[in-house]
Amino acid sequence: MRRLSNANSAALASDLFVRGRLWTLRRIASLVAMAFGLAIVWRIDGVQLNTVFQRSTAQALWTLLRGLFPPDLSLGFLGVVFRALLSTLATATAGTFLSVLIAIPLAALSTSILWRRGALVAADQGSRVAILRAAASRAVLAFLGFLRAIPDLVWGLLFVTAVGLGSLAGTLALAVAYAGVLGRIYADAFADVDPRPLEALQSIGATRAQIFLRGIWPQARPTVIAYTLYSFECCVRAASVLGFVGAGGIGYEISLSMRLFEYGQALTLILAFVVLLASTDVVSRRLRRSLQPNAGQAEAPGFGQENRASRNGSIGPTLSRAGYALVGAIVAGSFYFAGFTPQHFGDAHVLGNMLRFWRGMFPPDLAEEFLLGMGPLLLQTLAISILGTIIGIALGGLLAIPATSTLVLVERDSPGLQSASQRTLRWSILCAARFALNVLRSIPDLVWVLLCIVVIGIGPFAGTLAIGLHTAGVLGKLYAETLEEAPRQPVEALRAVGAGPFQVLFWGLWPQAKRMLASYTIVRWETNLRVSAILGLVGGGGLGQAVYNNVQLGFYARLGTLLLLIYALVMVSDWLGDSIFRRSVAT
Repeated sequence: MRRLSNANSAALASDLFVRGRLWTLRRIASLVAMAFGLAIVWRIDGVQLNTVFQRSTAQALWTLLRGLFPPDLSLGFLGVVFRALLSTLATATAGTFLSVLIAIPLAALSTSILWRRGALVAADQGSRVAILRAAASRAVLAFLGFLRAIPDLVWGLLFVTAVGLGSLAGTLALAVAYAGVLGRIYADAFADVDPRPLEALQSIGATRAQIFLRGIWPQARPTVIAYTLYSFECCVRAASVLGFVGAGGIGYEISLSMRLFEYGQALTLILAFVVLLASTDVVSRRLRRSLQPNAGQAEAPGFGQENRASRNGSIGPTLSRAGYALVGAIVAGSFYFAGFTPQHFGDAHVLGNMLRFWRGMFPPDLAEEFLLGMGPLLLQTLAISILGTIIGIALGGLLAIPATSTLVLVERDSPGLQSASQRTLRWSILCAARFALNVLRSIPDLVWVLLCIVVIGIGPFAGTLAIGLHTAGVLGKLYAETLEEAPRQPVEALRAVGAGPFQVLFWGLWPQAKRMLASYTIVRWETNLRVSAILGLVGGGGLGQAVYNNVQLGFYARLGTLLLLIYALVMVSDWLGDSIFRRSVAT
């Protein structure tokens, strides 16, 4: 082997030293910058830790906990809970149905392979008609992005102002907000189909509408149905909190009970809300599973081909017609309970009120004084989302460790024996950590805001804590699941040489899961940024407070400016997540 000269060796050693030093300096600079940014965020958010440790805070927390128990289970109030749940389900069902009706045509108009690129548009590529067609498709796609960027609670507040209090406003808000979400998902599903049947249809002179109905829709229909069911789950969650701005449902009852200091009633409503979400998740998951290929059960060997044919020929269509009739009846009843009645539209002049309201927001108020006044609220919104996410990362990470079965539970064939009491203790720790994560995740951000306001008062700090608590439940569950899904071979190798749980975590699980954990964290921060823009509607600070104030004062032109500001904030966060954070995680 050839040896390096002394000069080359010194140069190589110097180069390695400089590289190591630069890397160290880079890391130090990054840590200093992060600490400086955290200090700024801390200052903007107005965090005062002494408030948490004051006697008055402990007394308020004890009063809240003592008031929550026992929950109000009187028959009269249970009737109120049932009606609120029925209103919530009606709002979610009608809103989902309307969002699908709006999203499908908008998604078809924004599908890239129909209007902007691919073999279907190659023949007239570059012509004036093709350019106008592509521009119109991009405009529809941008419109879907605007509908998706404005939080559903803001849409709820807008429609409450336009049509009045009640479930009708909540239904319209869900229809508009989730039309943007579904429209984008549908457009992506339509663009991912096999293009060969589309080209065959075009070759025989089919129009674009015929290509969509005969070529795109049959291929994308399973994906569309599956995601629509998932969207219904999201609509149930959203409908449950739209009541905080007067859009009816169980959220309105929770807000009313909290404002009246009826904490026992609030606990009953929160428990009913959790049960509703759990039931919706189970039903939706089973329906999605039944729609997957090969989901049906195998035929019993005792049935012959003739019996199967007779059953499929007679009973199958009957069940299908009965199922469609049941779904139609549920949707029609949902529209009725959601306020879509001729009397409501005729007496309240809903359409006229809506037109006057939307016309009042244009043109937006772009006065320099008003825009400069929004600067502190914009920074406060960013600070709430960042600091709340950091709290959620810390608390969720701590709870994720005991909630990871790979770390807590030990296989029976692992080195060392465990007594029954030790196994019971490990299972108890695992179940307690997962239960804590489920509780934190199940209670919505806005409910956490109200609870934090009761303890520490109105302001951005309450909103920060609320986001942190809810985020801890979400990220803790994702962290634990990601760690459990990591390959087990490194874990088994470390345990074979006597490694403990924390050594397994840092040397066996973390290197494999860190990219996915970072990706989940970035996505959650983007979600928290949207949420922090609406927390002010219930006293949590940020841009939501300005939205609420301008709606109450009737300054609709300023409201239009705030909506554009929220839209720009969401778009910037998406760009940061895609181009900076995710790219840095991937490298």
